[in-house]
Amino acid sequence: MKILFCCEGFLVDGVASFNLYLSSALSEAGHDVAIAGRWAGFSSFKERHERKGVTVFQDLAVTPLSPRLVRQAAGFKPDVIITDSRRAFPLALEIKKRTGGKLVTVFHDPARDDRRKNRGLEVIRAQSDAWITSEEPIFELLNGLAPPFPVSLIRRPISAMVEPSPLPPRDPFRVFCLGRLSGYKSPGFRALLDRASLLKKRIPSLEIAFAGGGDRLPLYRIEAMKQNALAGSRFVRVLGTVTDPNPLFRWSTVVCAGATSAAEGILSNRPTFAFSAFWLGLVTEANSRDAIACHFGERYGSFRLKDRPESVLEALETLYGNWADSGVEDTVKQAREALEREFSSSMTASQFETLFLSLSGS
Repeated sequence: MKILFCCEGFLVDGVASFNLYLSSALSEAGHDVAIAGRWAGFSSFKERHERKGVTVFQDLAVTPLSPRLVRQAAGFKPDVIITDSRRAFPLALEIKKRTGGKLVTVFHDPARDDRRKNRGLEVIRAQSDAWITSEEPIFELLNGLAPPFPVSLIRRPISAMVEPSPLPPRDPFRVFCLGRLSGYKSPGFRALLDRASLLKKRIPSLEIAFAGGGDRLPLYRIEAMKQNALAGSRFVRVLGTVTDPNPLFRWSTVVCAGATSAAEGILSNRPTFAFSAFWLGLVTEANSRDAIACHFGERYGSFRLKDRPESVLEALETLYGNWADSGVEDTVKQAREALEREFSSSMTASQFETLFLSLSGS
């Protein structure tokens, strides 16, 4: 089967990661897979697709609806077109009109109307052949709209893209913070950064790396310089966008992240504190279902982190102090095994294949 992914651009965010992971899983399953989008400068991200056997169509353009990009993608003659429900939908719709491929729309966020051309919910409903989401609350909302086609809950295919490694010793205590650096999503990251030199006094072996883009990136780099100066050592690094986090997972002792990045941290075999705008805490087998349901602190959690930002530092200090007695290796192993069942790349590919066959009438 020929499957085309449409993306707004080769940015590095949750939507782009989903496209990479699913396209790789479907290619591994033996399908002819391609992805089309604007070039955004991340050549290494493009190469990750190509290493997995995914053909890349790209163009340097102001908007996703580049005539040359549309021609290239339409020339692939896809049986199925996969797009997100927002930024790439106009591109996918244009390719559907030219090829007649079945259009599968993925909702990474709750459905909402958009008045821009070919982005409104009525158009998405009229032109889609199936809707997909990986989150239960969004799945319930989509079902409530009662579309005349399948609505499916299918998890993100993460397991094959993460490279687990043995849990290292406690020291040096390396904290890897992965996620977008913005006001809404990263109050916990900012609290950790602002108090990094104080935490360094309590944990002398502490090292911290922040990876992620966002409008606060320059501010993070300035503050990191201040914290390093206060501590008299370069123990804080702000790396910006990272297209492959696996080397940093291997470097780390513990991961702080929300959403899909938190799942990646757990699957990499690291103790992972899940938080974004909301706090969930250390992910264990016992709370793994709750973690998945709230998308690891992205949708909701125990409390809004901006109200108690010190929770991040307290949790890290507690884990460090109790490392020898907390059974951390068993906790990490059990959490990883719980998520491997939920985020299996091969299982997700199989679920999509079943959906595609139903759309084709096979």
